Amino acid sequence: MTNQPTRTAVQLSVAIFVIGMHAATSLNLAFSQEIKYEDRIGSNKDFDMCEDFRFKQITKLVNDGKISHQQGYNIWKRIRSDKDEVKNVLSSAVAANELTQNQADRLLPLIDATMTYLDNRHGRFGQPKDLVDGQFKPGEVSTKNRAAIYQRLVAANQLGKVYDYDVASIMKQLYAGFDQEKAPLEEVAIYRGALNPRIAQSGSQARVLQMAQMQRDQKKSGQNSRAGYGGAELKIADPGDWIKDLEKPIYSGPQPGEKVPSLTMINLRGDKAGQELDPIDLAGDKLHLMFFVSQSRTFGRFLGQLRKQLQSIEDNSNKPWAMSVIVCTDDANEAEKSFAVLDQRYPKSLIVGLSQDGSAGPPAYGLDKNLTATVIVAQKGKVLHNLPYAGNAFYTQPHILGAIAKAMEVDHDTLRKYISDTPGDAAAQAYGRGMQRNQDDSKTPVASKFREKLTPLVVNNKITRADAGELLRISGNETGLKSKVEELVNANKLTREEAKELLSTEPVDGKRRRGEPNR
Repeated sequence: MTNQPTRTAVQLSVAIFVIGMHAATSLNLAFSQEIKYEDRIGSNKDFDMCEDFRFKQITKLVNDGKISHQQGYNIWKRIRSDKDEVKNVLSSAVAANELTQNQADRLLPLIDATMTYLDNRHGRFGQPKDLVDGQFKPGEVSTKNRAAIYQRLVAANQLGKVYDYDVASIMKQLYAGFDQEKAPLEEVAIYRGALNPRIAQSGSQARVLQMAQMQRDQKKSGQNSRAGYGGAELKIADPGDWIKDLEKPIYSGPQPGEKVPSLTMINLRGDKAGQELDPIDLAGDKLHLMFFVSQSRTFGRFLGQLRKQLQSIEDNSNKPWAMSVIVCTDDANEAEKSFAVLDQRYPKSLIVGLSQDGSAGPPAYGLDKNLTATVIVAQKGKVLHNLPYAGNAFYTQPHILGAIAKAMEVDHDTLRKYISDTPGDAAAQAYGRGMQRNQDDSKTPVASKFREKLTPLVVNNKITRADAGELLRISGNETGLKSKVEELVNANKLTREEAKELLSTEPVDGKRRRGEPNR
């Protein structure tokens, strides 16, 4: 039998061990800094969609015990990726003959490089890192191998082992010399996605492709941003063509000719938020555009801008319209949060509500919950058109506009006149604002000439867009411009000849600033 002193010693040892483990855990938690959504990189507004995506991804990994709280904080703040994991990813790429060992060794220093940020009125945005030595040459890595390496990096990014800016930094090297002006649009969209892994993870590829198409059309047409869809004629298409182009018939909700059942939803907007309402009853005899959507993040500003187009149609045709958005989701809190942020961007006439029946939507409607959206055009309680959407193509709406035209019994040219210059393309409007700012900043011939010199440097990945923006802003300050150009030369981003060419440009306004030395 074990004597009493021995038992006491064992019990004491166990107690000390338990206390020690508890203390170590408490100490780790104490030193682990809190992952705060407000403490983010990105937009300075109340809500940033990209950072919101990252925040949920990282906190889920922490809550599921897949990474420690400290690891989660390091990823959230982008302190540094797991260097060993990056080595494993690159080693796997070498083993699969996607990279040579020399190429992998040249990429690794990017992980230790210091992050740089662009601060502007919208917030703080990180920029891909650059190599000091061993920069990649155009065509050094094949398209096929680039795509395979990207998939490896994204997989590690989703597990929180490689953060997104390191993915972007590595992919930027692999895309050395990529020419967005000459490459096919699909490749341009893939390139932009490679520099932002959240695009693929959040299902935003359609938006990126639409933006690329619009920018290219705009340059070809030579028209300004107010021209709408890509600077060309507003696109309107027959709604029947959308149905024909589907790989197989999709039936979601009541079909043309069938009755629109009444429904009850929870209002998400205005003073009556939280109260029940029936959008069918509110629409009455008006033409009624209805969206049954699954995820609010898919739409962004699209719905608000489409409602503005509809308002323009009402004003110019004297035919009243109602527009309702019914969110069908099992995550009511997420829906309320997303729409609360977008609320200020939406016209007051846009009705947004939450279905009380979860992701399946109102039972009487028979919606396909696997779709992104079901769009219905109705009048006097009857369905006129039904458009099912399985993808995220909600940054242009030619078939929806076509359904509106048919419901009003007007041709496409008449509808264009009703819409006038009211933009409905979210990507076009955002790009338009940027183009307008650029035009405001570049009204003089000298500024335009300086911008022309910056363009090939950006396109050929010699300097970043942030570098170009800063150079343009300070181009009227001779001393500041020389200092920045010298910095880029020292960082091996510019050659001496390229620097000399940039510095040969006159200040933007053609005048010396007060206090600057004479030449």
